[in-house]
Amino acid sequence: MKIVVVNGSPRSDGNTGTMLKSFAKKAKDRGADITYFEIVDKDVQDCDGCYRCDTEDKCVKNDDMVDAYALIEGSDVLILGSPIYMGMETGMTKCFVDRLYYLMAKKRIVPGKKAVALFTCGLVDGHVIYGYMHGRFDKIFRHDLGFEEARIFVVPGMKNKVDIAGSFYAQEALVDIERFIFLDE
Repeated sequence: MKIVVVNGSPRSDGNTGTMLKSFAKKAKDRGADITYFEIVDKDVQDCDGCYRCDTEDKCVKNDDMVDAYALIEGSDVLILGSPIYMGMETGMTKCFVDRLYYLMAKKRIVPGKKAVALFTCGLVDGHVIYGYMHGRFDKIFRHDLGFEEARIFVVPGMKNKVDIAGSFYAQEALVDIERFIFLDE
């Protein structure tokens, strides 16, 4: 199984990155082939809504999204993580998601793939407050991109550097993601 993990946090060692790396280690221990894509370290330019995605077979921007497209197309699972700032994913994550239009334009996601969105937030009731992220990313993943199945997780109470091992919500999300991806083999 090939899994692409995309971290959209500006801090690779923050709560989101720590959770994604924890999942990646568990998945690797289960035999998965993991590719970790750290947006902050990449050149991902803004989508300018050019017509070329609809008319040409490649994105004309020569940046690191070209690699991301190939990774996503060649994977079985996409896991996208981001902290929630000001009620939404980070700007760099939004830019990354906007650029996925290239994969949407010609339905390049083959059937049978899964997607996960993992959002961390500082509010203790953030899983309630930011519930709209579930519908938004379910639509992006399943309807727009064509993933067969998608799960969205909002992990509350993740202010500053939280001990992931000691956080009930973080552990619950990690277990649920693992269960969703591996179907409790």
